[in-house]
Amino acid sequence: MKNLGDEALFATVLQNTRLRIPDAEIVGFTSNPEDTKQRHGLETFPIRRLDPEPATAPSKESAAARSSAPQVSTPAPTGLRKMLKGVPGLAASIRGGRVLGHVLKSVVLEPKFLYDSYRRLKGADLLIATGGQQLNDGYGGPWGFPFTLYKWTLLAKCTGTKVVFPSLGAGPIDSPLSKFFFRRTLNLVSYRSYRDAISSKLMAGMGIKGEHPVFPDLVYSLRLPAPKRPPSGAERVVVGANPVPFYAPHYWPTPDQARYEEYVRKLARFVEWLDKSGHAVSLFPTQTRADVITIDHIRASMNGSASSPNILPPPQMQNLEDLVTEISRADLIVANRYHGILISLMMNKPVLGIAYHEKSRALLEQAGMGDYVLNIGNFKIEELIERFKDMEANAPMLKKRIAQRMDPLRKALEGQYDTVFGLIGIKPATAAKAD
Repeated sequence: MKNLGDEALFATVLQNTRLRIPDAEIVGFTSNPEDTKQRHGLETFPIRRLDPEPATAPSKESAAARSSAPQVSTPAPTGLRKMLKGVPGLAASIRGGRVLGHVLKSVVLEPKFLYDSYRRLKGADLLIATGGQQLNDGYGGPWGFPFTLYKWTLLAKCTGTKVVFPSLGAGPIDSPLSKFFFRRTLNLVSYRSYRDAISSKLMAGMGIKGEHPVFPDLVYSLRLPAPKRPPSGAERVVVGANPVPFYAPHYWPTPDQARYEEYVRKLARFVEWLDKSGHAVSLFPTQTRADVITIDHIRASMNGSASSPNILPPPQMQNLEDLVTEISRADLIVANRYHGILISLMMNKPVLGIAYHEKSRALLEQAGMGDYVLNIGNFKIEELIERFKDMEANAPMLKKRIAQRMDPLRKALEGQYDTVFGLIGIKPATAAKAD
């Protein structure tokens, strides 16, 4: 998976299922089934219909990565092409024809995908939806997460499979059609909970029946892999920085080049300050494609100081073990991404969050780090530096506070697993041990 936060969630559910049901037959449904199969050795199928892209069509991210390269101008169209371009309405008609062709293709192919998915799901006792912020339409609109969750819930009802949505995040949800899909979906599932009060209130406000309990993010129940190498005993304080492509054209659903460049400049100035003050800095991604592009842009904006020995080489980040290894070498963390923050807290690292959503602020408050979070949209470099200085000065006390908060969060998730697996007759973990 490109997003190591989603990978951590999938690994969490897999690990806890095997702990409670060692002989369970587990099948995965993901957006990248071949990758999931290689990582986990599971029989895995697509969660959405996978239409092969033309080999010549570059991805949005790869195209953006080349945006700073020298541009080669394309010769002006001549002859027939020039004449056709001058025909009023022709370009719009061509675009409309392509859209219509895509719709017709979906009408033809989607029923077959649904039938294949029905056959694959038939016989399953439990379908667990994992993912951090699944209840949103920011990426893909109503036909992204909203419709995908709705159709899988309907498939599960047809096969007699119980569906659970544990500790999901919600928002943004803007489209009336998305709200329609989510209302129908959440009224059909056998169990649901949310990972923060913000998500719970949002879904309750949409008229969904029943209770809307809040439980910690599932990743808190993950037994993290050991780092590939032990942290170095260097004298320098190592700062791990985990950026996000904020408003980036290569990633953000509503891009804004000026705001993205401003964000990159701020992070570059902060890293320069860390370098001059004697800190070592590791810029690391949790989204292994989009974040890497932004890290390259930050380095390129550092007025030549990116070559300083204090700026550690870019890590090779392909899996959860790589992420744990990179966080383990850091003493302090400055993070934007939700699971970059969460996994750092699990490893007892003081974290200064630069939040692009209130969910990150809630996460830090839950761990006793509520004083160390800034708003990504309007933070000032001076404010970031002062807050970091304060966190560094109080790091020993903060580590004790974080450690005290972890155990109750894990115990709360144990109780949720008891509820979820109890739906299919599995005894609570405590009862199983007593037997």
